[in-house]
Amino acid sequence: MTRAQNAVARRQRILEAAVRVFAEHGYAASSTAQIAAAAGASKETLYSYFGDKAGLLRAALTSLVAAPDQPAAAAPMTPETSPDEFEELLAGLAAGLVGDLMQPAYLALAGIVVAETPRDPSLADLFRAAVADRALGAAGAVLRAGKDQGLVDPQVDVGQAARAFVGPLLTYVLLDGLLRTADHIQQPAADAVRAQVAMFHRAVRPTREREQEMS
Repeated sequence: MTRAQNAVARRQRILEAAVRVFAEHGYAASSTAQIAAAAGASKETLYSYFGDKAGLLRAALTSLVAAPDQPAAAAPMTPETSPDEFEELLAGLAAGLVGDLMQPAYLALAGIVVAETPRDPSLADLFRAAVADRALGAAGAVLRAGKDQGLVDPQVDVGQAARAFVGPLLTYVLLDGLLRTADHIQQPAADAVRAQVAMFHRAVRPTREREQEMS
């Protein structure tokens, strides 16, 4: 294994240890010394990668939510992209987002953020930056590209539409994930997520298409 590969592996071990320690002890009661020991690393190594405990929590949350960093994972939209293909892009983004956010490790960290924020309001900012802003940014990027190609109605506000896309998906995370014990997490059915996306897509399609569909 090369030096660079060793560094990547060491960083990943620290992140995995952080998730375990945070989940077991909570954010406030966890220390960088505990996390470093659990990872078999020094505190100096931990600090060199993540700066401090807050940076480590941000990195842990970010590492568990991969899909919002990849809005262009689907093929770029062109004037030839059909409405059905655009809906498939939205469905892929939704499935990736829900799948990532319903991971038990992510739910454990999200629960910590909710519980600890009254004592440390900065955790809410970490959560928004690591998860919410990235998810909304990914949805906004897809919708903006769709709008540029005439697949989204010109009157649609992309920022508000992104919230309308992500919000209903988060109900699965809240109701079937965060509000359940770890052994009773209920993954949403793929058909349910797809139906949600189809309903959203109908709402943002160009007015002329909706009128043609109704005539």
